Amino acid sequence: MPKRRKKSNQGCCLVSLVLWPFQLLESLVNSLSSPNVTSRPQTTQRKKFAPANTSKTTSTDRFVDVAPAGRQSYTPSIGVTITYENRGSSFVKEAQKLRNKKENFANHVPFKCYWPTYSDMNGWQQQWYFYWRSWARQDKFHPTDLSYIFVHVYEILNLVETPDPIQAAERIRTLWLAYRGKYPNLDRYLPDWGGDLLAVKVGGAQALAWWESALSVDGVDIPDPLVNTIVEKAIRTNGVDALPYKIWSLLSDYQPRNKFYQKYNTNHFVDLSYEKAIKVANAHYLKTTGKSVIDQFVSERVLNYEKPVFASALIGFSHPATARLATGRDYAGSTRLANNITSIMKYAENILRKQLKFSAKLSGIELPADLAKQLDLAFQQEKTQPRKPQPIQITIDHERVASLHEESRVVSEMLATEQAGSEKELLTDLEEVRTLWKALQVPERNVLAGLLAKEWSTLTQIHTALGMDLEQVFALLEAINKKSQSKLGDKMVYQTADAIQLAEDFTDELEVVVGEMPVDQEIASPTGMEEPFNPWVQFFDALDPVEVEVTKLLGKDGQLEEAELDVIARAHNAMANAVMDSLNEKAQVHIGQLPFYPDGTFWMVEEEYLPLLRGHLGLEVN
Repeated sequence: MPKRRKKSNQGCCLVSLVLWPFQLLESLVNSLSSPNVTSRPQTTQRKKFAPANTSKTTSTDRFVDVAPAGRQSYTPSIGVTITYENRGSSFVKEAQKLRNKKENFANHVPFKCYWPTYSDMNGWQQQWYFYWRSWARQDKFHPTDLSYIFVHVYEILNLVETPDPIQAAERIRTLWLAYRGKYPNLDRYLPDWGGDLLAVKVGGAQALAWWESALSVDGVDIPDPLVNTIVEKAIRTNGVDALPYKIWSLLSDYQPRNKFYQKYNTNHFVDLSYEKAIKVANAHYLKTTGKSVIDQFVSERVLNYEKPVFASALIGFSHPATARLATGRDYAGSTRLANNITSIMKYAENILRKQLKFSAKLSGIELPADLAKQLDLAFQQEKTQPRKPQPIQITIDHERVASLHEESRVVSEMLATEQAGSEKELLTDLEEVRTLWKALQVPERNVLAGLLAKEWSTLTQIHTALGMDLEQVFALLEAINKKSQSKLGDKMVYQTADAIQLAEDFTDELEVVVGEMPVDQEIASPTGMEEPFNPWVQFFDALDPVEVEVTKLLGKDGQLEEAELDVIARAHNAMANAVMDSLNEKAQVHIGQLPFYPDGTFWMVEEEYLPLLRGHLGLEVN
């Protein structure tokens, strides 16, 4: 999913409008004297805008409001307008030209690129793309690279494939479900964008229905503002007592995918047990405190829910930057609520594990003793009185006895085979743990390997052994658990009052993976496209549209003239210096560096970071 981010430079837009006539004249002079500026796509057509301070909104639903799409207008007194055709509008023009292009045959050619467009492909890649697309339109989804998929997604989002936004959203869903198994990262974008398309082009009610339906797909996560909106709607509609398990699960930090859950959740047996436990807990809190679980742990403070629209997408039509959702409390942001629901679910699962003689137990449970007692009573197995046995008359059949001996031998061999299979079952999460291990940084792997080998078990021991201060150790543990919850649905590391321990569920898999891949082995995706925990991916996902355009140009040329930067920034109602300041701020947060710096009339990329930037963007290095 796209990451939540604070919008920056909101004050800069007003300043740029005030300075527009003076900057326009300077830009005109620079554009006439600088060949670098005119080499980018430009047009002399007058660009139409709508007033910047319009207060009119289109109310589509009491839970989702979207400001109408519009452009700002200004006619300079000198009678000349310079516009910069951004990557989004340029992509849409090209997509419309190539709408009917097909290839009868092509061989697959690898393609890795961030924010991909046709111009990022070579001839062979384009040939494969149009061949693959022709089959995809027939719902025949051949294996292909993620970047090809995103190009087609951009075509659909920009209503090039079909002008009907409802049909386009359904097409997004089909493409998403077809490839999410191969590319789980699609879950971070397509469910979000499909709803955004409906919110902007159709209405809030349709958008909210889309986001609610996305939750029916296992493993899908959605941004907190949407979680809050869906929970608020459910509470207003049916009340806390009637909330289904799916809503409660959104508010928990525990998203079970472990071996026990996979084995025993037939017909939603485990899910129903979670729901039962939460209802027992809710009744307990109502009786003892007069408050529901939610009222007990969620602040009464009311928020305005908002989310960015089309975050990280390449869009060529005008649209609002933000969707205004419902108003309500911050359910998804309540750590106390999440911890409580997580503990309730895990406590219930441990009861089931004990009843079903499943050896491993879940960690990280903190519940009041009286609530734990209520849960024990609710899940107590019924005990029936044994009936008095009836007398049995036995007639021995010696031939049958011999036959039973042979059957016993066969069954023993079968049981031996099944026992070997049950040992393999202990490694149910092996692939997920492998994926997690690859996503970890070397210091994070060091911590897990040391815990596994019992070299340390406390913060102080890790601090001493690795030469880190306690804050760094805390940060490492948080980073490990953040990645673990995304990959495994649960934390990998738990800290109690006197010790740090590994989650019992994953120790077998971790032992195998540590033996397979050395702790200090650098394992990195060549482009970062498929690794959400790569700091460059985090950086790219945080960028606004104007920052995306500037980053692509800086990656291609290694430099960008200030006059050209100014034209690009102004087209987005921003100031050039503010754009670069924001870029460097986000780079500092996510990759810990400042890769861009001014040099005379140019903005440059630090020499040591240029190959990294190009590599992660999927650009060829000359």
